Amino acid sequence: MQAILIVDDSALARMMVKNIVSQAFPQWEIVEAGNAQDGLEKVKNQQIPIALIDFNMPGMNGVDLAAKLMELYPKISIHLVTANIQETMRLRADAMGIGFIKKPVTRDDIVRIIGGSDGGV
Repeated sequence: MQAILIVDDSALARMMVKNIVSQAFPQWEIVEAGNAQDGLEKVKNQQIPIALIDFNMPGMNGVDLAAKLMELYPKISIHLVTANIQETMRLRADAMGIGFIKKPVTRDDIVRIIGGSDGGV
């Protein structure tokens, strides 16, 4: 079974992404976390091929979480999901080799990301 990690301090944002994933890819397990530290704990000893991470969160931000996840899981596909659409943020994501999705996330965004992995429909 494939799994996707959704990390966002907004319960509403997590719910919206979770609903899209569960409808478009019902076979995928969804791992949710409200902050970066919780996200790291929840994926410990688990293979997660895709992570959707908010940038602005209390404590560790999404870029720092992405760096830690890439260290632990070199093959993970990470996408920064943020309302912060400044060019510097996009360039930072590009430099790290992670995707960039602006909020609000659409069904097409999610389908493109998951469908582009080896778990698509």
